[in-house]
Order: sequence, then C-alpha cells, then structure tokens
Amino acid sequence: MFVCEKFAPVRLSLNPESIHPEDRAVLACLIRAAAFLNPVYLRQVSHYNPQFKQEIEDTHSRKLIESFAIMGGPWDRFKGDEPFYGTITKPLGAGFYPADMTREAFNAWIEAHPEDRESFMSFTTLIRRREGRFVSIPYSHAYALELEKAAKLLQEAAGMTSNVSLRHFLNTRAEALLNNDYAASDGAWIGLDSDIEIVFGPYETYEDQLFGYKATFEAFIGYRNAEETARLKHIEELVEDMQQALPVSDEIKATRVASQSSPFVVMDLLSTAGEARVGVQTLAFVLPNDPEVIEVHGTKKVMMKNVQEAKFNAILRPIAERFLTADALSKLSFGAFFRHTLLHETGHSLGPKAVLNSTDSIIHSLADTYSAIEECKADSTSTYLSRWFYERGELTEAELEETYATMVAGFFRSLRFGLTQAHARANAIQLNYLMERGAVTCDAEGRFGYDSAKMADAVRALVKDVMEIEYRGSHDEAAAFLAKYAVLSDELSSRLASLDDLPVDIVCKYDAEEPGFFGK
Repeated sequence: MFVCEKFAPVRLSLNPESIHPEDRAVLACLIRAAAFLNPVYLRQVSHYNPQFKQEIEDTHSRKLIESFAIMGGPWDRFKGDEPFYGTITKPLGAGFYPADMTREAFNAWIEAHPEDRESFMSFTTLIRRREGRFVSIPYSHAYALELEKAAKLLQEAAGMTSNVSLRHFLNTRAEALLNNDYAASDGAWIGLDSDIEIVFGPYETYEDQLFGYKATFEAFIGYRNAEETARLKHIEELVEDMQQALPVSDEIKATRVASQSSPFVVMDLLSTAGEARVGVQTLAFVLPNDPEVIEVHGTKKVMMKNVQEAKFNAILRPIAERFLTADALSKLSFGAFFRHTLLHETGHSLGPKAVLNSTDSIIHSLADTYSAIEECKADSTSTYLSRWFYERGELTEAELEETYATMVAGFFRSLRFGLTQAHARANAIQLNYLMERGAVTCDAEGRFGYDSAKMADAVRALVKDVMEIEYRGSHDEAAAFLAKYAVLSDELSSRLASLDDLPVDIVCKYDAEEPGFFGK
C-alpha cells in the first residue's frame, strides 16, 4: 500500500461570493506567497529532500509523488519515519543540524562557547559545520532566495488591502522574513482585525527531534467565520478564571501574566503551505510559541471549522465505531469534538509559563520531551475545563458525557499517527494514565468506554502531574513520565494496525488554489 492510500481526500471550499471583492485579490496574492514556503520546508525536513523529490518525480508514479507530498519527504511519519523510498534514515535533527550531530556534541560546544548559546538555541537558525567548527546561520540567510520572493508578495498584498491592521501585519512580517526578527510581527498578528486570517512564518518545532528548538515554516490562509468567532468571546473573557481554577499551586498559576492577550478566531481554511500542509492536518492552533513573545504580546487561538467537520466525519466516526462500546458510541458528537479542540488550544495558554529557579524556558528545559508533554497538558486541561464548565452550569450532564465519549474515541484517532508524533504520544499518556485509574475502561470484547464517577479525579491528577513536570523543568523527569505512559501494548498496536481499511487522516484539496477561483 502506498502512503497516500492511507488518507481520505477531502475538498475544502468557500463560496467566492461570500468573500469581499477586495479580499479576493489579497487572498490570491497571499496563496502565491505561501507557495514559496514549500521548498523551504522540504529542506528543513532533510538536506536530501530536493534530490529525493526530483528522483521520485522522475519515476512518474502518481501515488509515489502524492506520498512524498503528503509526508514532506520519503519517510512515513506514521511508522516511526521508516523510509518508503530509498534507505536513508532520517536524522533526529532533520535538516537543522549536521546529519551526524549528537546532543552531546551540541551541548559540549555550548559549554565551551557560551557566547554561541543564544544563536545556537534560537528557533530561527540552522547549525552547520564550517572549517572544523560549528556556526549558526539565520533562516533569513539560509533561505534567502525563497523568503525574498515571499516577502515581496506579502508587501504587494499589503498594498491591495484597505484594512490597516492587515496591511501592518503583512508589511512587518515581510520585514521579519528578511531580518529574522519575528517578535514585532507576531504582536501585529495577535492584534489583527481582518476577515482574512493568515499565519505565515516559522512556528512549530515538532520536526526537530534532536532538541525541539528549531521552528519550521508554514502558512495557513483562511477567511474568518464572524458568527462562530463572536460565539467564542465568552470563552476569551474567562481565560484568567480558568487559570485560577487549575489544580496546581498558586505559585504555578502566578507564572502566567493575567494581562496577556488571548483572542479566539474561527475561520474556514482556504490554503496551506510548508509544515501545515504535510502529515496530520491541524484542527486548530495557538500561536506564537516563543515564550519571550508570549510574555509581551500573548497568544491567539485559531479554530478551522471546515477542517474539523471533515475530520469528524471521515476519520473519527469510523474509528469510534470500531473501538467504542455501544453506550459510548451513542454519545459521540461533533459539538463535543469542536469544544474539546477549542479548550485544547486554550489549554496551551494556561498553566506554568516559567521554570522553577531557572531563567530557561519550559521548551528549552524539556527539549525533545517538550512537545509530547505540552500536547498532553493541553488535551487533559481541555477535559478538565469541560468539567469546570459543567460545574458552572454552562454544560449539561449530557454534554459532559459527550465530551468523555468523544475524548476516548479521539485517543485512537491520534494513536494511529505513530509514537514518533507528539500528539500520538500525548494521547498514549492519557489513555494509559486514565485506564490505570479506572476512568477509561475496556470490556471483554475490547471495546472502550469510561467511568464518569472516576473521570474527574483522574483528569485532575493528570493535569496536576504534567503541569508540575513543566514547572520543575526536569528533562529526566519528563523522559521517565513518557517512558512509563507514552507506550502501547502489543495488543493495541495490533488492533490499530488492523485498521488499514480506514484512512489515517485527511489530505485537503483547496478550491481556492485553483486558477480562476477568485475571478480575474
């Protein structure tokens, strides 16, 4: 089976007539700009990707070409990065470091050259070997050819819009692509007040499995769903109350600055590029990730409703039919799925925002263990907050039950991604932790359900554990936690492997990328 055959193709669109005429021209320009991030991302994944891409295209195998495009390289992300073309092993450091670099060599260099620490640990530099020594190279230099072209198109789009905040963001982001300083434009993005919603730059660090320091380029381009966005204003207003409701010490709660901005946006996705386009398709996101930027500007949470609807129908429901008890299956709902995703993204902005007795950030302290721990924190916090809303009288008991049932189904959707993926490891933690405490159950037929009476205490304990791990900033403690819980039994692994007739995820086809979609 080709890798591409594991994905359900879905077509995402939006009626062009629902888009303001001025915005149509701007969106068309932004989609052209985003395309320049695709070759940059491929080189971030691997030094060899341009060569692999050409070799695969020369085979004229449509399915092999599609598989490469979906995976962002010749490695199957759902099988521990096992190559489906060629035999080269993917380095843990992807294309960010010399292929033979080890953690020990990197740390030894930093210890011997403390003046290099900041640039070497930067989210937006590559590490290279030059004349027997290691050097850091800013992304703006390493990818200058593509980034200069992208910046020019962002500036062109800025000149087309009458929206002041969008024009400001596009111009400042164009400057960032050229000078490697993204802080000011991240602030402009959080304050963006436009029907056009765009993410454009280096953000996620999942690809760097050596340290989790280096960010990959990506783009999301969409159009705001004003009605759904307005409905989330209430959640936005409760963020500080949620922080205070967490089952952690006041000392941990105090690490989050209460005045931080945290707006919510719901959009329909029109196009993606770079990291956003490959592998598992993102349901929602909270950005930026840089702790220093967050401290100044806060974060923004973006939900992509059309993607969520596609995943719920094409992926989650068929999996639930195989894994859930009849009672749990009867409670599966898109409303709970949407709410869980919303509160997951909220969870990223909650909890500890500093490390105990250290000036290092959580992400730098936990390094390669961070992504899985952070995703587990966000997921478990989402479930915890659903209970909190229930106790406030804002969710019915039936809606809370739907939350639990849909959460359990979601474990198996994510576990199919493979334990090299942060989200899959996070879901393995939750499944094992909650089963250990009897909150998630498995009957004699291997069908999974839940025990409502035990769920609240078990989720509370999990949230407390992962947030305290982040606050203490101990890499060894995080690694031990992952070793205990981020695992799968042979039986469950076999059951997941038997789902070959079901798609693992969706691959999106965007009408907005087709010529003529926005008119002339």
